[in-house]
Amino acid sequence: MNKRGICHHTNNPGVLHSIQQFMLIGLGLLFCICTYAQFSINGIEPCYDQRTHSFLISIPQSYWGKDYQANIVLTRNSTWKHAIINHQIITQPVIFEHIQGGKSYPIRVESDGKVFSYTLSFTFLPIIHLIGDFNTVYSIGSVELQNPLQATQVMSAEIKWRGGSSNGPTKHKHNYKIKFIDEQGEKKDYSFFSLRNDNIWILDAGQVDLFRLRNLIAGKIWNSFATKPYYTVAEFDVYTASRGEVVEMFLNDEYHGIYNFCEPIDRKQLKLRKYNESTSQIHGGLWKASGWGDATFYNNPKPYDNEQPTWGVFELKYPKLDDVSPSDYSTLYNAIKFIRTSSPSIFSEQIEEYIDMPVFIDYCLFVYVLNAFDLAGKNLYWAVYDKQHHKKITLALWDMDSTVGQNSTDDPLHPDYVAWDSKLVEPTYIYSRLMRLNVNNFKQKLVNRYIQLRQSSFSFDYLADIYYHYYDLIKNSGAASREELRWSGDSDIAFLQLNFEEELHYILDWLEHRLDYLDQYFAKQYNVDVFASINNKFAISGMKVDRSYKGIIIIKGKKYLVK
Repeated sequence: MNKRGICHHTNNPGVLHSIQQFMLIGLGLLFCICTYAQFSINGIEPCYDQRTHSFLISIPQSYWGKDYQANIVLTRNSTWKHAIINHQIITQPVIFEHIQGGKSYPIRVESDGKVFSYTLSFTFLPIIHLIGDFNTVYSIGSVELQNPLQATQVMSAEIKWRGGSSNGPTKHKHNYKIKFIDEQGEKKDYSFFSLRNDNIWILDAGQVDLFRLRNLIAGKIWNSFATKPYYTVAEFDVYTASRGEVVEMFLNDEYHGIYNFCEPIDRKQLKLRKYNESTSQIHGGLWKASGWGDATFYNNPKPYDNEQPTWGVFELKYPKLDDVSPSDYSTLYNAIKFIRTSSPSIFSEQIEEYIDMPVFIDYCLFVYVLNAFDLAGKNLYWAVYDKQHHKKITLALWDMDSTVGQNSTDDPLHPDYVAWDSKLVEPTYIYSRLMRLNVNNFKQKLVNRYIQLRQSSFSFDYLADIYYHYYDLIKNSGAASREELRWSGDSDIAFLQLNFEEELHYILDWLEHRLDYLDQYFAKQYNVDVFASINNKFAISGMKVDRSYKGIIIIKGKKYLVK
């Protein structure tokens, strides 16, 4: 057992079941007696960071800039005596003056004849506390969710590290996959932050991302404009990128920083038709490209085996072999084979029977604008709604940390292929053939859609607002400074220093130049004046300026320096 009393993982099903029963009975008690927090603030126990000897608690943002009155109560098993918090004796309500992010308040207590000093800080972000001993294999643990003004939720779950290269020996801020379970060890669904109701959730660390939230923000941008898949006339609430919420995470009484608590990409997210158990008939199918290679569609497809969990670089996501064996790769195989081997005339006539073209066009432009080089085949999910009636595959996106100038590693930090003027990534062989043959006037459709989106989701002010919003969120809550303190100099980020303000300026400068670069690219390639129809740049004097202007500009009320 670890210091929390959580048992290590096992691969023995019988032993695992016994452990589950034991753990589910005792986990709540173990959680209560092992935590460092020996007091509550208005009924909520704060989370403790043993690295900095500090406590953190979540309260509503409406208290920011105001005084906060709190009733402090020691827990029943507390060893603290003569506790003074913010220079006030806790027998009466304690006043915390002028609440703001990053501000700390002193705590002084006596215990076992010794004097201990701590600090207390506030956040308005939700806090998630994982308790257990985790690695690449699922093990039983506990998840505590602290939301402002809500009773703390304590839930049982199977938890493991998520990812591949992110779990290397020099990696520390891990991603986590969480499968919530009930007292009998069966799956249990939860809904968080007005998102989906499900038992499977992901804590995305943004491990190499110097802004930590590029994946969350890119998903938000995509969901703001992306055309819905071809089958959405029959389904509602289909999302082709993950949605999430910013949280602060603790692991076994250690602060682990800013995370994106998000939905996975799966059958439920895409609303694919379920396997029919009564007829043993497969309907929906889902596959993820975990690498490039065959996922770029440049190679002739190799034979597949429906009893294997992978086919080349593709991972079988639905239906999985644990539930249905054999599964079925045929729809994906047939689409790749058609794209790779069909004659130019047949390709032009039938490609839209195999590929969800409006979604694919949006994907190409998304890769262009954010320079999402890691999405050029890899990290795409391909899906069919119902193979019994369709052979058309559509796509969904995941793992978008490597966008807006962020490399997939921080050593080197900013190579040429992530620069704002880097060559446009060719999004798979589908794109190559469509461009070369100009199928159904594909080029004009691409530029028309670009001009349309440049006035909405691809406008600089829209994109800047999103990054500003999340920067303000983590800065004002104090999470940015806590993250910088926790992870600066770590090998995860090549021993660099985290600085969210500097990274925000880098992102905004990158976006400004990238959009200008793409405007000129489309103008040259398609003989259109993109800039004339979308210009929203104003000098500080209020006068509209053209693309060549250098100096301070105003965009939606914010000042920005163009160099």
